[in-house]
Amino acid sequence: MLYWGDKVGTNPAAYADATLRFTPKSVADTLEHSFKRYINDLKFINNAPTTNFGKYKIIIMMMNTWNSTDPRLEAFAQASSFSNTIGAMFVHPQATKDGGALSHEFAHTLQMMMSIQENPGNGTAFAGYDWASPFYEGHANFMRAQAYPQWAEIDGTLTRWIQTRHFMWSSNRHHYTNFHLMYYVQEKEGFDFTRRMWAESKNQEHPLETIKRLKGFTQEQLNDYLWGYAQRQPAFDYPIQWNSQINATSNFGKTIRNTHTLIKNNMPRYTSRQYTLLTKVEGTTDQYYTNNDWAPQDYGMNIIPLYPTCAGTQKKVSIKFKGHTEVNPTQAGWRYGFVTTKADGTVSRYSPMYNTDGEASFDLNTTTESGIFLVVFSAPKVHVNYNMDVGYPKQRRYPYELKIANANPEGFQPAADFRKFLKTNGRIHSNGGGWVSNSASVAASVYVGPYAIVRRGTISGNARIDGYAMVDGGTISGSAIVRDNACVYNATLSSNAIVEGNAWMEGGSVANTANIKGNAMLFAGNFGGSVVVGGDAEIGSCSTAGVYLQFPYWRNGRAECDGKGANDVSNIDINPAFTNFPAATMAFSSTPTCTTTATLSSVNSILDSEVDLSVYPNPTSGNINISFMQTDLQKVTISLFDINGRKLNVIANQTYEIGRIDIPFNCSHLVKGVYLLRIQTGNTIVNKSFIKQ
Repeated sequence: MLYWGDKVGTNPAAYADATLRFTPKSVADTLEHSFKRYINDLKFINNAPTTNFGKYKIIIMMMNTWNSTDPRLEAFAQASSFSNTIGAMFVHPQATKDGGALSHEFAHTLQMMMSIQENPGNGTAFAGYDWASPFYEGHANFMRAQAYPQWAEIDGTLTRWIQTRHFMWSSNRHHYTNFHLMYYVQEKEGFDFTRRMWAESKNQEHPLETIKRLKGFTQEQLNDYLWGYAQRQPAFDYPIQWNSQINATSNFGKTIRNTHTLIKNNMPRYTSRQYTLLTKVEGTTDQYYTNNDWAPQDYGMNIIPLYPTCAGTQKKVSIKFKGHTEVNPTQAGWRYGFVTTKADGTVSRYSPMYNTDGEASFDLNTTTESGIFLVVFSAPKVHVNYNMDVGYPKQRRYPYELKIANANPEGFQPAADFRKFLKTNGRIHSNGGGWVSNSASVAASVYVGPYAIVRRGTISGNARIDGYAMVDGGTISGSAIVRDNACVYNATLSSNAIVEGNAWMEGGSVANTANIKGNAMLFAGNFGGSVVVGGDAEIGSCSTAGVYLQFPYWRNGRAECDGKGANDVSNIDINPAFTNFPAATMAFSSTPTCTTTATLSSVNSILDSEVDLSVYPNPTSGNINISFMQTDLQKVTISLFDINGRKLNVIANQTYEIGRIDIPFNCSHLVKGVYLLRIQTGNTIVNKSFIKQ
């Protein structure tokens, strides 16, 4: 039910101000589309006549359409409820032009109905406590994809996600963008499981704890499960549609990949942090570690492209992994493995999952594959809840070290090949050997390091652009420095300003001795004096001396430009420093060769702990589809058993090519009950149950 104000009159479609003009029927029709998908098709909320949702209409308030100056009548797009009875949304006419914002906000009203109707109680339905609050926004965008699959990803969210994947999954720095996990859950369990997460959550559960409980997982099993989602990230391999069915040609993953391509082509500055840049251990040639800017937080990940150096078409890569468990000994844990991709960006093969310190190898077959990635996922042994925006110093990090043989990690390939997709219509700068676009103006006195890139802008004086830094517009002068993996976009840097680490500076200015570092992301702010901004801070303009390592939030004790120093309790890092492992500790047990030999992948075509096996729909009343990734050319046998262990059928018994395998099976003839599928590949056996209704 739509309500609007007296300012736009009885015919708001004809209102003079185009920014407030809207057609009520069009808004209602757009919302009806989301209603049909969320309620009729997916049954997210019970619409029976006896329920609140069945008795009352969702209320839509068209904001800024009243002549009143009451600020409560002004907003762009938000949702809540009225009298703990029915959901409501408050939207500016500009937010109703298409279904994007409307479907997102409508999903919020249904989240309200979860706590009102489906799962009322203290702290249920993820309501009323900090560590679940970030789930609301990501879930609403997940729901948007169910109504509008073409918006399974958009540049506004993917640009943020690929820059912050190493942050904890529920970080408020990417809470609108962390929904790829939900596509994975939907593929594995069906959409209804995502509904159950809300409808069956218990008092003050974190959403990942809810998954753990509903699946009957231990913490280690939860980590195995989540690894499956993380390993999909290099290729965005989420092959389902809104109906939870796998479709090879039209799916959420393809939309994500298309959006990623758009970002690379049109806004490449947002790719500066998409891949983890390791730091080489001093005095070594092939030993690396994750520094404080890159070490993954709880359930965060690092994606590291590898560039093989072996000759031939079968290019074997070997690593030795060792985690710094001494940093957070109670929680520290990891999962890691390899992914190869095809030229079109889709997945080719997955390696097995590894969960302990040790050595692993995988090969890139250049006849069919173009990329190989190492993925490292932070898998805490003990789950920890964090308040919103607790701040970078108060979030646990899980650093590790790698020894890499027969490959260079991202940032250690030849300089000419680093971010090569950016290097068109440019030249090598005479002072430093870095790449400068023909559209940029860079004085000869400016140093541009061999891996640095200047796409646009005017740089003069004794400025230095060093490390992996990227400058994409703006003016840099004096003795200003941009280094490490920092990115500056259309900003002004002067005097002795420094932008370093993984810092992101878009618009605004940095002057005097101000220092922007860490994973800070700053937009249009002006910073001067001796200000230090780092951690995961996002703050406005500030020239008051102080150290700002977090988003200002009342729980972390920080306010905008409050002047608190490095020794303030908010800035004391809970993560102790660590010492790099000695070379002897990181040495391989034997010298890795380029010869491709059998690795664990040859006997683990289906990943451990069912992390890449789907049986859907489950429950079913008719057909099921058995879907898995085949990582080697091997024979697969799939057998069907009843609950008593009696073998009923052999569904498949043949050799399958590498790639995703989908096997349909008609089980309409089966009586109602629980059945077991046994899938054997090589020496690996995985069991999966399903319910026949």
